[in-house]
Amino acid sequence: MTSRHLRPRRQGANRRGALTFLVLLFLMTAVFLVMLVLNWIWLVLNNRDMQRRSDILALSAVERLLDEQLLEDRAGEQWDDKVQAEDGVDWMRRANNRVAPASSKLDSKNVTVIPGRVASVESPVFFSETPYNALRVELHRYATGPNPVLMLMRGFGFDDAADITTVGVACLDSRVVGFRPTSTVATPLAPLAIRASAWFADRPAGGIDSNLNNVLELEVVLRPFGGSGLANGALVDVGQTLPLNLQGIPDLVRSGVLPSDLAGPVFGPATPGSPLSLQASNVSPTNTDMIVKAFDDVANDAVDTRRIFPLYQGPFLQRLNVVGFVAASVLSAENIGGTADQLCVIVEPAFLVHFTAETDPGVPENIYIHKIRLVQ
Repeated sequence: MTSRHLRPRRQGANRRGALTFLVLLFLMTAVFLVMLVLNWIWLVLNNRDMQRRSDILALSAVERLLDEQLLEDRAGEQWDDKVQAEDGVDWMRRANNRVAPASSKLDSKNVTVIPGRVASVESPVFFSETPYNALRVELHRYATGPNPVLMLMRGFGFDDAADITTVGVACLDSRVVGFRPTSTVATPLAPLAIRASAWFADRPAGGIDSNLNNVLELEVVLRPFGGSGLANGALVDVGQTLPLNLQGIPDLVRSGVLPSDLAGPVFGPATPGSPLSLQASNVSPTNTDMIVKAFDDVANDAVDTRRIFPLYQGPFLQRLNVVGFVAASVLSAENIGGTADQLCVIVEPAFLVHFTAETDPGVPENIYIHKIRLVQ
């Protein structure tokens, strides 16, 4: 009789023990999964932070790859541009470390800088070859390296640290066809078009280098007012209006072009295959002195003396067909006409990177004007 009373009690205790074991197993599994999820979230956050910084490092230094020897009308070795890009990345890394928490600081061993080339931003395949137009920045934080990414939950079978690698690739897109200014950012476009043959042939042949920096200059000259003479430039109306608005040119020279100055949202496209037709004049106007003063203000600007100039091919025609653009530093301007007004502006080639540039992968690369794009 006693054994019959004990058997049900023993069976109930066994069931309660099994249930307790299952509950404990469930709780341990749940805790393990929570720890796993927390570590995964922690790694994702760290990866995003690393990716953001690799992108910033690439974007900040890719402009250093521009080959200054091209401004001297010659192509040279780009080892110095590679060094400048590496220095630019390292400067930005150290600047970032000054504001980053200790756990996020990057050692120089964490950074790999590779200059290279991306042929098309539409299909951005990076090759480590010249001429450089792209910069690849790889960030590595190894579990066994300096300042590793420590796991949020360590022990209990989890590693103490993890490997994280990110890649950022920035590209100088120079296939420029036009410009899209915004209401807050003007395009530094001067309404003075230059004959293409004067820029690419007469300027190198002329050998003018007044500031002795090995960059050959061009005197852009208009015909004298009321007289005859040769001209290698022309004032153009960026608003594509008729007649040519000469009174607004000094302000455009100083301040650049805003959307309100254009006939549409984009100034362009302007290519040899699809030229932009503009109202123009190659005769110096009656307000030449005001235009000279505007260009002199640009030349004496302590921040930036560069402007974008439209290019036209062949002899001057009315209307003028713009087929491209160059960037140049304005050195000086003068009214050389004596009794008759005659505009002369002296410029030299320069690089200009501007985000208002519009590009088309189907046109040739522009030596002087670039738009930075993040392509990976």
